[in-house]
Amino acid sequence: MNNTGYFDNGNYTGNHLHIDNYKDQVTPFIEAIAWERQDKTMDIFFDDFEDDKEFKALFGAKEHYYDDFMEVFLGNVKTNKEAYEVFRNWVDTVLYPYRNRTKKI
Repeated sequence: MNNTGYFDNGNYTGNHLHIDNYKDQVTPFIEAIAWERQDKTMDIFFDDFEDDKEFKALFGAKEHYYDDFMEVFLGNVKTNKEAYEVFRNWVDTVLYPYRNRTKKI
């Protein structure tokens, strides 16, 4: 993906949406940013890893998901609602299971 220019800054309008996983006061707050593309869709990027080990465990072998400026690409969505749904699903099914598994070890 990086080699095709998909993440070129010229493809984005500059508008963005901060999305989070907020459920209640005891849920750890995690945030990502959905950057608006020229076609009005949004690309979701995450860069709030606890450490380099976590980043490498989740994305180290998937270089096509990474952009130097915006960090890890999680997906493309069409609406604000979809951005929240995709991000919250990723946190619940990928990030939290990893973090919970590593804390038990």
